[in-house]
Amino acid sequence: MADSEDSLFWEDLFEDLKERGLRGVKLVVSDGHKGIQKAVRESFIGSSWQTCHVHLIRQVLKKVPKKKQKEVSKK
Repeated sequence: MADSEDSLFWEDLFEDLKERGLRGVKLVVSDGHKGIQKAVRESFIGSSWQTCHVHLIRQVLKKVPKKKQKEVSKK
């Protein structure tokens, strides 16, 4: 089983997609794992990477006290 945190895993996956015709990637949206970010920089030169909105919200809510999370997540 490959380590999905490893940039080589993602580089291999992206290379496979390119071999099957993927072209013109402008933006990759994912969670914040460093391996994905590195693979995007190396595999899709000139493209941008962005944190997934859902993952960003989860990360922010982890910093909010439990009793305030429901209130904060509504806004």
